[in-house]
Amino acid sequence: MIVDIKTDLYATHILNNQQGLVLLDFGATTCAPCKSLTQILEAIDQSHPKITIAKINVDDNPELAIQFGIMSVPTLVFWKNNAVLQKVTGLKSRDFIENLITQHL
Repeated sequence: MIVDIKTDLYATHILNNQQGLVLLDFGATTCAPCKSLTQILEAIDQSHPKITIAKINVDDNPELAIQFGIMSVPTLVFWKNNAVLQKVTGLKSRDFIENLITQHL
């Protein structure tokens, strides 16, 4: 499931998530690599229905970007059990991201 997260929905979809792995996708609408990553994540969403993918626009949600220490976009944050497992910055391949998902499930 892919959800757009705003600061006010953060607790509902991220902090209170008891379903397992959440992939936080920090990006911006003016970021070309972010748009390419969105297409990859949409494909991943189809093949991994047990994870939640949360898209966070850093321009609209600077508080969350600061909270997670996001310095550049795109950045993926793997989140589980209310903890950051791993951060990955830059456009990555589908295979690379799926390998990380498998590691963290």
